[in-house]
Amino acid sequence: MNTLREALSPVYHGLAMGLLALILGALWAAYMATHHETLHGAFEASEAVQKEAHMQADMNMNEMDMGHTHKADAPSHQHAESAAPHAHEAGHEHGEMHQHSHSGSLAMDAMQRLLRGHIHFMGIGMLILIVLFVVASTTLKDTWKSVLGWTLGLGALMYPPSWILMGFRTVNMGPEGAEASVMWLFGPAVALLIGSLIAVFTVMLLEFTGLKKTALFSWAFECPNKKLSVS
Repeated sequence: MNTLREALSPVYHGLAMGLLALILGALWAAYMATHHETLHGAFEASEAVQKEAHMQADMNMNEMDMGHTHKADAPSHQHAESAAPHAHEAGHEHGEMHQHSHSGSLAMDAMQRLLRGHIHFMGIGMLILIVLFVVASTTLKDTWKSVLGWTLGLGALMYPPSWILMGFRTVNMGPEGAEASVMWLFGPAVALLIGSLIAVFTVMLLEFTGLKKTALFSWAFECPNKKLSVS
């Protein structure tokens, strides 16, 4: 038991963050289960308000176009032809304001993203625990084990909340706008997780092939004569 504790001590903080991710995932699932109707209803109401505002804007634009085309005969016709490209551009710009939904409903998109927050909390939290046990079993120096504990743990705690924030912003900002608004959190989280997993894979590959003993990589690993006792 003491040997296991000593082996895990460099990554304790990462294990704690992985467990925290599992706890947060369970709590978020409980919150969504008890507030599902409230959340979905609020998203649907917000989506309905936005659709009404877009329809009103379309009606106002059509009324303005009709007013321009009925001012005079020949001059009006010439003005309409010259203004046609401008009207088309304005209509195109207004069309971009309409938000595209992946599932046909922005409210449904928002709920799906909130659910993904729970799924990623649980999945990544479990993954981090397993990977850190692998890290603890390697001959990597404790300093680098500790670094991987931080990067993996922080990635596990940063990635799922980005989906939750994205979900709450989906109706008001649209799916693409919501994604862009959380890149400050989503991007670093993905970089930490993918970079750390690649690093762990590299460590395992170096140990398996024996390249860790070469002068190029030996600085990152413990000396061969420094082994943990199995007692």
